[in-house]
Amino acid sequence: MADNILITYGVPLLLLILSPIIGGLLIGIDRKVTARIQNRSGPPIVQPFYDTFKLFGKEDKIVNKTYLVFGAAYLLTVILSLALLLFQYDLLITTFIFGLSFIFLVLAGYSTRSQFGNVGATRELMQMLTYEPILLFAVFLIRLVTGSFEIESIYSAAQPLLYTLPLALLAIFIILPIKARKSPFDIAEAHQEIAQGPETEYSGKYLGLLLTAHFFEMFFILWFVSLFFVKDVALGGLVIPGVIMQVLMMLVAYVFLIVVDNATARLRVDQMLKQVFIVGMVLLIINLIYIIVTGRWIA
Repeated sequence: MADNILITYGVPLLLLILSPIIGGLLIGIDRKVTARIQNRSGPPIVQPFYDTFKLFGKEDKIVNKTYLVFGAAYLLTVILSLALLLFQYDLLITTFIFGLSFIFLVLAGYSTRSQFGNVGATRELMQMLTYEPILLFAVFLIRLVTGSFEIESIYSAAQPLLYTLPLALLAIFIILPIKARKSPFDIAEAHQEIAQGPETEYSGKYLGLLLTAHFFEMFFILWFVSLFFVKDVALGGLVIPGVIMQVLMMLVAYVFLIVVDNATARLRVDQMLKQVFIVGMVLLIINLIYIIVTGRWIA
């Protein structure tokens, strides 16, 4: 009984508390690796925390109160969506709330009435219109093969999602750089063009809170990918626990983001729409046909 309570509530709560630390470290390691690839020493891996703590000591320059409300809503909905994901709530609602967080970010950008903020918000909105249908379609396919939107059904399924939804996972990998704000889809925050996009007018502790939200986001998207392999694997006489497979899936996604970020140049918005949306939807439709033909769907 005590073990069940620990696994059901204790572990997810611990992960939720540690997620901004893990997310910040992952971003710091990413910067370090990128610098090494570019033959630079790079910042320490804890630099994201230094930057965030420094911002909390800076003076706040407030444009208006509206964008602060939207910024706070963005942070809270990101944390809420991660909590729902870790506590294995409804995956559709979790995905919806995670998408809602970016709507708050878009509204924050528009509410500043800054040119940079408006352009960044528009680009963020275009990105949402590109990846949200793909993400929701993938969640729908997960429902088809597990019989429920409950995340718990993924853990109790007979096979890992990777075996039945390989192309859906590939489609999610395609949109990962958008969610992680990585090249070639770091369009909304293209700092060489529009400063920081929707976050341009934020400063001080308010900008620090947005950076903290990015730490939570990084952990969310990697944990979401890890759901595609949560089952134990037997290799000969060796059994690899499902939790280890989840960590490996997160590692694969993380390395993928770093490689793609350093190997590609930023695309234009229209190029992103054509390439990501079309390719992603085709992959998902093929996977749907595969599910129907092989009879793997559950009513």
